[in-house]
Amino acid sequence: MIYKIAADLVVFTHFLWILFMLAGVFLTAYHLLRKNNDFFNRRIFRTVHFFGILYVAALAVLNEYCPLTILENHLRSQHDPSLVYAGSFIVHYIESFVYPSVEPMIIIIPTAVLGFFITAVYILKPPNKIKNIFRK
Repeated sequence: MIYKIAADLVVFTHFLWILFMLAGVFLTAYHLLRKNNDFFNRRIFRTVHFFGILYVAALAVLNEYCPLTILENHLRSQHDPSLVYAGSFIVHYIESFVYPSVEPMIIIIPTAVLGFFITAVYILKPPNKIKNIFRK
């Protein structure tokens, strides 16, 4: 029973990570359009999001599974081996609700594009603290 609860906690954490990544994309677009957006100009938030999106994009391009997916499947296999699923977290959970079948490129291409977008904004409009360091 403890493995099932732990696996469910990993799913919840994974879901929060995905929300953070998606919210960061929208905040990046908003930040690009607005001059004074102090909240999103925070160095820690933008840096964690920047490296997070690069990591997610690299996993997608390299066709690797997220460590959280691997951990979830391991925990589920400890509880009940029939609960382990093949494929990625997003494909497994979204596919069952929205698509009868998801081609992996539907996930890989938008993730790579978002990675390039976030990288460009991070370089073109760096967070204030980092920008001030580069001015000196």
